[in-house]
Amino acid sequence: MAPIDAWRAVVYPRLMANVDTGSIVPSTRDLFQAVSTRRKSLALIAELDGERPAEDAARLDAVGVAAFAMREPGPAMALAARATKSVPMLLLEPVTSVQACQIARYYGADGVAIDAGDVEIKSLADTARSMRMQAFPLANDAGAAAKVVTEIRARALILRAGSAAEIVAFARATPGVTILAAPTPCDAEALRELVGHVDAALVPSSVHAASGFAELAGELSP
Repeated sequence: MAPIDAWRAVVYPRLMANVDTGSIVPSTRDLFQAVSTRRKSLALIAELDGERPAEDAARLDAVGVAAFAMREPGPAMALAARATKSVPMLLLEPVTSVQACQIARYYGADGVAIDAGDVEIKSLADTARSMRMQAFPLANDAGAAAKVVTEIRARALILRAGSAAEIVAFARATPGVTILAAPTPCDAEALRELVGHVDAALVPSSVHAASGFAELAGELSP
């Protein structure tokens, strides 16, 4: 069993035990609108950790980030989601089932990632949309991204790649696709390289917790 599958096998049942499905309400925050800029500016999606989720969310809201993202659903996500009135939340851990979608929404997600290679990607996207969450195929390279655009006509996706240059090259070949970029590693220069080529970028805490981020955010997303 892969490490992430082992994590799901332990954590998801525990989270689901705390979920009252009858209390799940549809999302009212439009994540797609928040991150779709038609590449005219770079929407910043701040990745939050679980240490100070509410405080970090409030700080980043004041800076003007477009959205938040967290790698796991749970109470920390709920705190961050409730810390502001309008900033949407993206769950980065790909959902793999109806229950995973329910857990994501229960804890405050307004959008979810789905592995671009998941054979159930269409039905999972339908489940997410039934709760008014935006579903984003998550591709780990340009080849996987191209495949999901061709095969299921994805109009928005998350692209992880080893450099901003790889993401920019893919973006140039797919001008009609809303791209959330996740270059690895990601620093201020990588973010600057993405401006004008993609719609949004995931910003790790190493960047948004550093001094001068407010000025950088103003530069990237005026």
